[in-house]
Amino acid sequence: MTTLIIEIPDNETGEITDIVRSKGGNVVNIDADDEDLSPAELALLKRGLKEALLIKDGKIKSIPFSELWND
Repeated sequence: MTTLIIEIPDNETGEITDIVRSKGGNVVNIDADDEDLSPAELALLKRGLKEALLIKDGKIKSIPFSELWND
């Protein structure tokens, strides 16, 4: 299954939700509110995004799944 993140106005969610559910998908509402995050959590998210962008640009190597599984 594929995860797709989209941002649309709140008043437009009905039709999209119906389409996704008709195809057997699931809709999860996530509020993008930084106020619920601690400063440490926000710092970790920023670090993770920075690493993801470096991996995407080929500047650093990602950790193979086999190595993550052993931890």
